[in-house]
Formats: sequence, structure tokens, C-alpha cells
Amino acid sequence: MARLNMSQIDELKDLMEEAFADLVETYISDCEEKITRLRAAIEASDAPLSAEISHSLKGSSANICAEDLSDLFKAIEDQARLDNLSQMPQPFSDVQDEYQRVKGALQNLL
Repeated sequence: MARLNMSQIDELKDLMEEAFADLVETYISDCEEKITRLRAAIEASDAPLSAEISHSLKGSSANICAEDLSDLFKAIEDQARLDNLSQMPQPFSDVQDEYQRVKGALQNLL
């Protein structure tokens, strides 16, 4: 999977200049907390909360140019909106793996 859309990242870095590092740090911090909350919501079979959290993560991942990760969160959101959390272990595992790759790639940009 492509980790980051680098042409968009370059535009974002040019636009934000020194604030880009703050954006990355905020994104990582926010994701860590929300992924933990998403795991708990899935384990509690709370489909509405799972959909809400994954929707938020989908948007923030798209904003940071992590398109594949955003797509994975969308898949979880779609299943949660259908109240189908029984199939979540694999998609959630995919999210965790991709998030670690995205996090590493973003930190390498700083």
C-alpha cells in the first residue's frame, strides 16, 4: 500500500511551513487516543460509537494525506453503520498495521 500521497504532502508542507510539524504531532496524538477508543467501542459492540470514531479518523487521515489508512477507516465506518462489528478483528488489525507505517513515514518527514 502507498503510505502517503507525497505530492499532496509536499503541497501541505509548503502551505503550512513550520506549522506542519505541529499538524503531524497533533494527528499522531489524536490517532493514538482515538484508535484506543475505537478498539474499546468495537470490543463493546458499540456500533454507533465505532462509526463516529472511525468517521473522525477517516477524515483526519485524509487531511494528512494518508489515503490508504483513510480507506481502511472508511471500511470500518461502513460496517459499523450496518451494525456489523462481527467482522472487525481483521479490518482493525489492518488499521493498526497501516497506522504504524503512516506514523513512521510522517515522523521521518519532520
